[in-house]
Amino acid sequence: LEGEMLGRTALRASQQVLARAALRPVAATRSFSLPTTADKVVHVTFVNVNGERLRVPGFAGQTIYEVAINNQVEIGDMLTCHVVLSPESYSAHPAPMREETQMLERMEDVADTSRMASFLALTDQVKETYVALTSYRSVYVP
Repeated sequence: LEGEMLGRTALRASQQVLARAALRPVAATRSFSLPTTADKVVHVTFVNVNGERLRVPGFAGQTIYEVAINNQVEIGDMLTCHVVLSPESYSAHPAPMREETQMLERMEDVADTSRMASFLALTDQVKETYVALTSYRSVYVP
C-alpha cells in the first residue's frame, strides 16, 4: 500500500512537471533552429548572348561550374569556364583567389566582374547569382 502511494505521488509529480513544460513557450526551451535542405538551396540564373535565361537551383558549397554541368548548361571545361557576373552578384561573393585571377589574365574579353565558374563556390549568404555566359557558350533550355 505504501509503495503504491509513492508510485502515485511520483506519477502526479511528473505529470505536473510535464504540464508546466507544455505551457512554456518553445523559444524559451530551444534557442536554435536546425538547418534544413531548403536553407542550403540557392539559385543561379544563366544568361546567354541572346538574352535567354535559365534559372536553376544549386546548393551552398557547389561551384557555378558544377551547377552548370548538372543542368546541361554549356560552360566549357574547368579551365575555360570564364563567366561574367552581374555587378551585384560579383560584389556579394568573396573576391577571386590569386590562382583564379592568373587564369582570368589569360582569357579574352575579360570584364571587371569576370570569374572562373570552376573557382566560384556558392554560399547560402547569396541566394541568387546572375551569370552571363561568354559568346561561344549557349544555354540549352530543356
